[in-house]
Order: sequence, then C-alpha cells, then structure tokens
Amino acid sequence: MNKITAHKALSMIALPNGIMYAYCIDKTDNIMKVGYKMISFESGKISNVSKSIFTLAKFGAAYKSFERKIKNYLTCSTVLLENGEVFIVELDGSALMMTSDGSELWSGKMLYQGSAPSSVSVTDGSLWAAFASKNVIVKYNLKNLREELRIGGENSVFNIPVNLFPAGKKLFVCNSGNNEIWKLDVSDYSTEKYYEFKEPLLDYTFVGKYEIVALETGIYLL
Repeated sequence: MNKITAHKALSMIALPNGIMYAYCIDKTDNIMKVGYKMISFESGKISNVSKSIFTLAKFGAAYKSFERKIKNYLTCSTVLLENGEVFIVELDGSALMMTSDGSELWSGKMLYQGSAPSSVSVTDGSLWAAFASKNVIVKYNLKNLREELRIGGENSVFNIPVNLFPAGKKLFVCNSGNNEIWKLDVSDYSTEKYYEFKEPLLDYTFVGKYEIVALETGIYLL
C-alpha cells in the first residue's frame, strides 16, 4: 500500500485516468477553506484544480444550475446516469433527479426508517443506497425509485456503510464501523470481505488497474 498524499479526502471522484478529490486547507470556527486536486495515473502528477472543475466532474455539464438547488455540494451523494440525468441526495434525505441541462424531473425524500442514505450508486440497472446508521443496503427501481430489496440490518456484515462504489455486477461497500471493504454481488446478493484496514476508512474506488482507498491519514494506492 503506497501513500499518494497525506490529505484527508472530504470527497473523492473517479476519473477515466485518475481521481479528483476535495480536502480541507484550513478551518476556523465554522468556516472551512477547501482545496481540490487531481491525480493523473498516466503522468503521476498531482495538480491543483478549481471548484468549478470539481463540481463539473461530480454533477456533469449543468453543474452551475445545480448550485442554487443543492444544500452542500461536498456532502451530497450523486450518480451520473448514462442518459445524462443526475440523481442527487443530501444528508437529510432530500433527493433530486435532474436532466443534463439542470431541469428538475423529480424531487422528494429518500429515507429508510427515518434515516437518509450515506451513499448512492447505480449498477446493473438499479439504484442502490447505503444507510450507515441502519447497516442496510437498499435496492431501488431506477425509473420510479420504489424500494425493491433490502440487505443487511441487525447482525449484518455491513457495519456503518458510508460509501458504495459500483463495478459491473459488484458493489464495493466501505464499512467505517470496522474499517473493512466488502463486495456485494448484485446478481445473487452474496457478500465477501475484500480488504481490512487498521485505521478509519473513508472511501474506495478503482480506475483501470489502479485501486485507491481514502483513509484518515491520506489517500493510498493499493
């Protein structure tokens, strides 16, 4: 495991040939100064990027029209769909489905037993949501957002699942409760432990042959 940077990632986005992440530069009282960097796995370079480049990667081409509709662009979870639509859910469960030009298709609440999702993702044609406080992963119909399946709960292998990363018919689940990454096969709903760490786990992604994990002490290449 090789450390790429000592920055603690507030948000991490997979790119075709690297990753982009946001991090705290400075914090005083209730004000946080945020910086953004891009790591290229082709060149090995780490570059500063602007907030607009970061939000473009997170929300798509209509990112400017989303700014007035989103409560917190860093903490909300987003999914960029193949048809250009964007699904966004906030920490309080407020959810939006937007067109590629920023028009609102749907808005409402996305909650499970009163709790909002910690992360959302799309794989195998369905929307999946992790509910960290309930140790549950929920599958939704992407067309009408109706709940179709629940996995986990009491005595679950999911232990405070804070992030989901999709890959084909697999969902990689980051458990912050025990610092483990688990694989969920959405074709048969089987689970398998994938990685275990000795410090707080924040996020995981991979780009091509590169696996990247965000831990409390920085971002690492596995």
